[in-house]
Parts: sequence; C-alpha cells; structure tokens
Amino acid sequence: MTFCAKHSLMVVLLLSISFAGSFAWGFVQADPISDGSWTMILLPDTQNYCDTDPEALIFNSQTQWIVEHETSHNIQMVLHQGDVTNSNSAAQFTRAKAALGILETAGVPYSVGPGNHDYNLSARTSLFNNPTYFGPGSDYATQSHFTGTNGGFFEEGRTDNSYCTFNAGGQDWLVFSCEFGPRNEVVEWMDDVADAHPNHNFILNLHAYLYSDGTRYDWANKGTSQTWNPHNYSLSGTINDGQELWDKLVKKHENWKFTFNGHVLNDGTGWLGSEGDNGNVVHQILANYQMRANGGDGYLRILEFMNDGDTVKVSTYSPYQGAYLRTADQEFTLQMSQLPPEEPLPPMIHGTSAFQLDVVDSGNVWTIVGSGPGVVSLLSPANKADVSVAVDGIPTYREQGVMMATVCQNVRGTSYGTVEVSYTNHFSGIENNVLQIATSRATNGGEFNVNVAAAFFPFADGWTGGHVASSGALLEHNGVSASDVTRISTGLYQVEIYEVDSLDDGMLFAVGAANGYNFASTAPLADGSGWQVAVRDDTATSFSALEDAPWSFVYIDYDTPGLVGGRIVNGAVADGVGLFSVTQTDTGVYRIDLDGYTPEDGILLLSVADMETSGITAPADNIISYEADGDYFLVNTRDRNSTSSAFQNTDFVFAFMPYAAAVPEPSTFILLLLALPLALLRRR
Repeated sequence: MTFCAKHSLMVVLLLSISFAGSFAWGFVQADPISDGSWTMILLPDTQNYCDTDPEALIFNSQTQWIVEHETSHNIQMVLHQGDVTNSNSAAQFTRAKAALGILETAGVPYSVGPGNHDYNLSARTSLFNNPTYFGPGSDYATQSHFTGTNGGFFEEGRTDNSYCTFNAGGQDWLVFSCEFGPRNEVVEWMDDVADAHPNHNFILNLHAYLYSDGTRYDWANKGTSQTWNPHNYSLSGTINDGQELWDKLVKKHENWKFTFNGHVLNDGTGWLGSEGDNGNVVHQILANYQMRANGGDGYLRILEFMNDGDTVKVSTYSPYQGAYLRTADQEFTLQMSQLPPEEPLPPMIHGTSAFQLDVVDSGNVWTIVGSGPGVVSLLSPANKADVSVAVDGIPTYREQGVMMATVCQNVRGTSYGTVEVSYTNHFSGIENNVLQIATSRATNGGEFNVNVAAAFFPFADGWTGGHVASSGALLEHNGVSASDVTRISTGLYQVEIYEVDSLDDGMLFAVGAANGYNFASTAPLADGSGWQVAVRDDTATSFSALEDAPWSFVYIDYDTPGLVGGRIVNGAVADGVGLFSVTQTDTGVYRIDLDGYTPEDGILLLSVADMETSGITAPADNIISYEADGDYFLVNTRDRNSTSSAFQNTDFVFAFMPYAAAVPEPSTFILLLLALPLALLRRR
C-alpha cells in the first residue's frame, strides 16, 4: 500500500549574518522541544553556501546553531543529504569542512551522503574522500559512531558510503549514508549490514531518492519525466534510483523507518508513506531549499522524536533568518507506525481577499482605504514603496497562494508607477516567505510611492497559479506542474494549463515577483495553447528589453461564479463575463462601467494581454493602471519610455474583486451554478 502526501550583496550578506540572532529585531528563536524528546537535524543541499566565503557563513550559522542547541534540543544525530559543495573543488570543500568542522570540534555526531555536485561523475571520484576533508583518518571518519563495532565504510580508502549506529529515545538506530546513484555492490553491502542488525531501526540518507511530486525516482517507468534522475547523469558503474533502492533494499527489512534526500528543485518538498513487505511503514521525505534567496536562506529540518517512541514532529527552521516555514509541506507530524493522513491544510484565507492601499509621501504611510471580505491589516511599518499585509491576522505567505497587484493611480505628480509582489520579503522582523508589495517609477526605475490595489488567491481554495524563479523553475504552485512553465529566452516565459484554452476559457494575470523595479505583461498564444509572459526592468536603458526575473501568476476562469471581467482587444470586449461596458475615450484611455458596482465596492486587477502572433516576439512593453472616476474605473495604458510614457493603445484583461463578497473558490462552481444571477451572463 502506498499513500502520497504533497502537498545579496556580499556586504549585506555579511552584516545580516553577523547580526543574526537575538540582536535582530523580530528574530524568531527555535521552538523548545517536549520533555523526553530527542531530535535529528537534516542539512540538505548546502552547495551554494560553499561558493564564496560570505555565503559560507550561512552554512556556519547552521552548524553553530546545532552546537549551541545540542543540549536544549537533545540533538542525537545530524544528517547531511548531499551536494555539500557546488563543484567538487578544493576551495569549496575547505569551506564545507570549516562549517561541518564546527560539529566535529563540539562532538556532535553527523553523517553525510554526498551528492552529484560533490563528484567527478564519470569516474565517481570526489574530494569528499580526501583525508584533508572527510576521507579516511579525518575527524569526520574517526567519529565514534563510525569506529569499532558502531559503524564503518563500504570500501577502503573512501568514506562516501557509510553506516553508523546510535541509541536515542530508548531505541537503537542505524543510518546508511551513501553515494549519488549507488552502485549495485553498495546496495548489496547495505543489505548485508541491515541483516546483521535486526534490532535496529533503519534510515537511508542519500541525495536522490524521492521526487517533488511525492513519488520515487523511477527511471524504468518514468524516465526523463522526472528531472535529475541519477540514471540521466554520466555515472560510471551501475546505478540505482529511488524505486530500485526500494525494491532491492528498503522494502525488504521490517525495521526500515525513513529515507531522507535532497537534490530535487521545483518546490523542493515531498513526502511518501509506503508499506514494506513486512507491513512496516516507511516515511520517505524530500527537503531542498537551494532555490531560495541566498542559496537556501539557511533553512534546515528539525525532526523531534517524541517520548512515545512513535510520533515525529517535522519542522523547518533557519538559524540564519531566525524564521520558520509554517506551511503544511514544511511543518507536519507523522506516526512511524502509520501511513500519513491526508495532508492538513495550513491556516488559510478563503476565496479571495481584495484591498486598496493609498500611500502618502510624508512619512511614507500606507492606509487601507478598502478591503474585504477578510480583515486586511498592515503587517509592515511605514516604508517608501514597500508594504506587507495580513488577512484575518494571517500573513500572506507565498506557500499559501498568489497575490496579484495593480497600480490604482494613473499619475502621481508627473510620473507613472509599476508594481510587483515580491515572494521574498525584505522587511526586518517579517519572515522572508511573506509576500511584499513593491512599487517603482515606470520611466526610470527606483522606489516610487504609488497607490495600489491587490487581491490574494489561496491555493487551498482551488486557485490555479504559482511563483516562478528567474530560471523558469516553478516554485510554490497549484493546478500546474513544472513542465507547464518554460523559459523561452531572456525574460520571456510560457505558461500552459491542462485543458485550458487561453483564448476562450479564462484570463492569466501576472506580476513581477522580485523587489527589483520590474513589471510583467502577458499575451495569449494565437492557437489558444497557453500564454507568453514577459518581464522587463524599469531601469533598463532599452525599454523594450527583457530581463530574467521572478514572477507570479494566477489563472481566473470565466466560469468562476461571481466573476465580472474580460479581455479587451482594440478597445472592445473580445471575451468576458458579467454585466459591464468598456468605452475607449482616447488613445490608451478606457472607461469601465460595472453594472451595480463602483470603485468604492472593490478593486480591479489588470494585466497587459496583447495577442501573441508570429509577428510579435514578446508581449507588449506597455504599463497599465487605473483610478476611480466617479462611479467608473478609468484605465490608462502607456508606452513605457524615458520621457513622457505617452498614452498608447494596448489590449488587456481585467477582473473585478469586490470587498463585500469574495469571488468564490473555483471548486464551488457546480454547487452554485443554478444560483447564478443574470448579471453573470457570459459574453462571447
């Protein structure tokens, strides 16, 4: 039986590390553990921390925290899940040795399963095995849990395949840490060692095993559909992936409890519970944070084994950030004797929550001038061009959903604005995974106060959308998969949604997701297969130039109950739903009249949405905004340039988000279908 649960600058970096801890305002200390518990710490993919000396201080902060909390958290074992370094170089292994050496000096036991970045893959050689670092005779190899009858290594002259034993919580444990894509002979050795320890609980610690969709790597059946399978590398000798390790080793032994791995990107998390041949439950867990800012922001996993001998609390904490990741895939509880229940949902805002923020330059004070249906409150202090909010007291975490934002002030002084929703938060004292609205000057970049409207779309309520890294990698998301988002070229990306016609079925809204003076525009593909998304920099001298940068998106289907919105092409309604009219009053000026609604009742979301054809190489570089005009919404579209940003006609999509009653989550459509008012008549 199987159950799948899934859900910098160097100076700045040095300063932020140097002053991390109790001296940093809002720094969150790690939660205490329960009486009688013990903990195991997992360190996944530290490779980016080893690139430079400043970044290595993040790695040091992790191991120093472990040493400082060895007693308070009863830390019995530390497991590194591989990719210790980025390129198997002496300089990087020197930095890794300095960080992990902090554990050695303090006598905190640890074990490492090297990753693909730690090897010359074609020869399966690694500086990890050099005695200067972690090889035979090193302080790593001579830890007591590797010596005598406590443990050992697979082959003479190498330490990259090991086993060690320890006792914690009244139970005997045995940990295997092995090479990337272990050879058949290594698997046979582990099988023999397991047979010789029938009274121990077993753990397999290695770099690649579970994929981010909560299934094991399985080259035979899934091939390249699972990216980064060990079989897809130039490894010498035989290779075993997750499914092969399960079949040849893990499922055979009744005392096998866990597998731990890193390696996989996408959202970097996964959890699979499976029954072995003897009816025992094996929890297989993936964690990887290298896609986050600063190479991972110092996040590690804390596993608290409770004194009942069965319950394990899993949490994700950063000693560097002084912050937790509190979402369901980062913080959960399991029973070693039971398959995992369905993944619990974190605290969540329901439906959508819309709000408008006005800002005054004097004091850079933000004011909520309208919001609903959730209670929106300011989470951040007064600040120029930046603000974060909570809804019903819950911060808007990027793992929970997507926030779309639109400038709702057509001109401020003599300038025009753009807006992003950064998925990395830069406010001191606010967790870095809380969304942050950032406004910029459209004509030449830089921080620029401008009024904004925004709405938050929770994944838990069925909204399709996600956050995308500058590389095109899909991070936290719902309703799409990693293969649905593609980086085409610099700053140009493509999104496809399964069984959705981008011309007829609904609208895609996109927003820049950095705090870097960027703006995004979209274009449905002419064949309806998806959308292109372009990201540009307000500070660029060539104003049509594209730039690789993070962005976020949400898809709103025309069949969403309560929706009023549509796609405007050449000043006329090409598609839409609800009762409204659009009048083009001048070049780049459009008046939207919503039947029964005024700007006091809610906000508009807008995205430039030029049609993508063979003659267009990227969505338009126009900027878009709106503001109240009595009972109407006045939309402006401009050609962003270095002088006046003159009005220019632009196709766009809009959606009205009311304060009084949020647009219901898509999952309620069938239930509400018969209750739809006439105002929702679809216009095609």
